[in-house]
Amino acid sequence: MKRFLRFAAKWRAVAIFSFVLVVSFISTDCARSVPQTGETTSNIVLDGVELKKTSCAVVIPKGKTAKIDVTDDSYWNKIAFEGSVEEWRGVFVKNRKIILKAFCMGQYPVTQELFEKVMGYNPCLFKDDIPGESTALRVADTISWFEGIVFCNKLTQATMKKSDCVYYADSSCKKIYDEADMKKRVIPFFNQKKKGWRLPTETEWEYAARGGIENFDKRNFAFSGTASVGGKLVLDGKGNVFTDANLDEYGWYRGNSNKMPHEVGLKKPNALGLYDMTGNMWEWIYDWLDHHLAEGTVENPIGPESGADRCLRGGSWFDNAYDCVLCRRFHNAHPGIGHSYFGFRICRSL
Repeated sequence: MKRFLRFAAKWRAVAIFSFVLVVSFISTDCARSVPQTGETTSNIVLDGVELKKTSCAVVIPKGKTAKIDVTDDSYWNKIAFEGSVEEWRGVFVKNRKIILKAFCMGQYPVTQELFEKVMGYNPCLFKDDIPGESTALRVADTISWFEGIVFCNKLTQATMKKSDCVYYADSSCKKIYDEADMKKRVIPFFNQKKKGWRLPTETEWEYAARGGIENFDKRNFAFSGTASVGGKLVLDGKGNVFTDANLDEYGWYRGNSNKMPHEVGLKKPNALGLYDMTGNMWEWIYDWLDHHLAEGTVENPIGPESGADRCLRGGSWFDNAYDCVLCRRFHNAHPGIGHSYFGFRICRSL
């Protein structure tokens, strides 16, 4: 009997140890499976076809937040002179503390191939071949804000669940926003609890463009991924910088684009692995343009409830260097109009 009890106690100990070991391994593996900042996802697959240059980069990992507390916004005076107008300040201004939750963002702006695959048509103006570049992977142009909204919902339904859609035609968030709503210029309702594809908010875009840093003094760049040559002012009271050798390596703009947009991802990425955040195509943001940014603590801001213009960021193939700085906010952008230098990239809450 004593031998049996010793035998049973021994195997009980082994079983407990094994259980602890298994739980430990599972916990470790789960922790490792959570993508960290800068890690990328696979390309999007639609109808069994993998679409190139459609991967995302993690900006803020799942379960984490970023806190940007700006007590001194004079950093932007190193980019634009002190007397420049508000649209040059960006959204991280003095006395404003912003808390951002986890999200990932497309490594590239939406391509013509991806847009046409999702929407069923190609509205782009620039469809001619460029030697050495893929027309299918050329950045989508002439896109309206409303088209970007519908695109996100359609892509969500194609790759996730219908219930994951972010944009709705009604305040109760029961009717998913679609092409019919777009044609009527219905203003969508943004359900922030959903995890589907969407346009980035202005704070998300600028945070990602800056490389995902909370202390701007560590990387006070004029452009996404690089400082201006010699760290000089890009916009000043006497003259503007029209070309910049550093920008040549990171983005397409008037100084190197040959008056046209290009295939995405041919220039250098920023610290998060995001391409074309500066130049190539102005990118639609979800927010209405806010001329009066609220001070104090703001969590996941999505802009004012109404307005006249939606915001775009990043500059384009059409613009000079001084219009492509990462703190520049495009104004006078009607959401129903898609110019030849308007495009977008997607993101998703984690």
